[in-house]
Amino acid sequence: MKNALITTFDKGGIAALARFLVDNRFRIFSTGGTARFLEDKGIEVTHIEDITGYPSVLSGRVKTLHPVVFGGILADRERHKEEIKRYNLPLFDIVVVDLYPFEEVAKERDATFAELIESIDIGGMALIRAAAKNFPYIAVVIDKDDYEVVKESIGEFGEVPYELRKELAIKAFAYSSYYDSLISHRFGLDLFDGRYLTLPFKEPFPLRYGENPHQRGVLFRSALPGLGVPQGEVLSGKPLSFNNIRDLDGALITLRDFPDTPCAVVIKHSTPCGIATAETVGRAYELALASDPLSAFGGIVGLNRKVDIECAELLHNTRFLECIVAPDYTDEALELMRKKKNRRIVKLDIYRDIPGFDCQMVSGGLLVQSRDRVEERMEDFRVVTDRSPTEDEWESLLFAWRAVKSVKSNSILLAKGTATVGIGGGQTSRVDAAKIAVDKAGNRAKGSVAASDAFIPFPDALELCAEAGVTAVIQPGGSKGDPQAIETANRYNIAMVFTGRRHFRH
Repeated sequence: MKNALITTFDKGGIAALARFLVDNRFRIFSTGGTARFLEDKGIEVTHIEDITGYPSVLSGRVKTLHPVVFGGILADRERHKEEIKRYNLPLFDIVVVDLYPFEEVAKERDATFAELIESIDIGGMALIRAAAKNFPYIAVVIDKDDYEVVKESIGEFGEVPYELRKELAIKAFAYSSYYDSLISHRFGLDLFDGRYLTLPFKEPFPLRYGENPHQRGVLFRSALPGLGVPQGEVLSGKPLSFNNIRDLDGALITLRDFPDTPCAVVIKHSTPCGIATAETVGRAYELALASDPLSAFGGIVGLNRKVDIECAELLHNTRFLECIVAPDYTDEALELMRKKKNRRIVKLDIYRDIPGFDCQMVSGGLLVQSRDRVEERMEDFRVVTDRSPTEDEWESLLFAWRAVKSVKSNSILLAKGTATVGIGGGQTSRVDAAKIAVDKAGNRAKGSVAASDAFIPFPDALELCAEAGVTAVIQPGGSKGDPQAIETANRYNIAMVFTGRRHFRH
């Protein structure tokens, strides 16, 4: 006869598994609530306290932490034969554990310290790690989804085969790391001063492929508080692709900088080709699309207000868009937009909190930084030229300064009113970025304003903008070339503002 140790918080499916094991000549060992639950189902159970000689103590904090239990899990069946016999250790073949639901308690913002503490599983975690360590002899089961595959394996082979035991052990170690990560973050892990970092992600969703068809792709959802793209709901169209998800994240980052007015952004390859705000979200989309309609082909659109029929008609008439994301849609708008079967329609709460940091994998490491969120006020900026901006120029400069944050560095952005007319981003030189922005804008550059995400070190980029008709510029300043830039701006009668802060986005 073989032995199975079962201790679970969530009892779903456990009676059927235990009954199957009994029918296949397994003896069931269990603890407190789980033992009583199985006995109520008519399943014979040996209580753990019957082999340890100790009851559950300390309000249930200690039930399984005993040498007999862990000896029966950790014993090497060959190397420890004498000790197994001497201490009469029950050798376990299967360990089934479901931990206290710390994650569910941690989601409650008003959970008390005591509630969080009591939701941390100790004995169960120790059982998981011990059984996973000894997977050459033991199958550790931590997921209800694995109950059936375990039953099928035992039914076919009379045991859980080695390769499946190894797979279950790897899953168990990953889960124990995830569980501890939840605890450290919920108690206030400092990402920047701490020595160790783990990030809790779960529920992998397979993608058709990665950035290219020959690459594998999968999306994990963060278990940390806050919302992001993985929490979006696809209301219509094909499943989201790897590139769609990256672009949607870019749209989310942009839209969060314009909470006070209807805003639209058109994203292509993770960078905006058009951003605008207006009195309605439909008008904002028109202006954003007009910024660079050629580049918008095959892009995604982000909107920060509920989509009405007016906006839906504009979107419907745009030739090819991969994806649209907005906080909501009217029934009439959604009915129209669903007529394009392949176009992905995503509903996502744009302004719910997202984690206050972002990460980027690099070879052999992980970069972590706080998000580029900072309150910037016009009174904190400094006019450095002979001419100050007009009221209309100030409106455009403030819009352009917020918008340029979303563009890949190096970047120059031209705007008229509160809409972009030319964006040059992702360049290795600022003068090239200026050339692209001016070229995209064409005649619309005349009377526009320019924003530069970092300081302008030489007059050349500024001269390009001035000769195209730019009337005002906003930039961080702080370059050794500031005097030449200021002299150039004065020569062209351009108003220039220094913000004292750059906004790189790599």
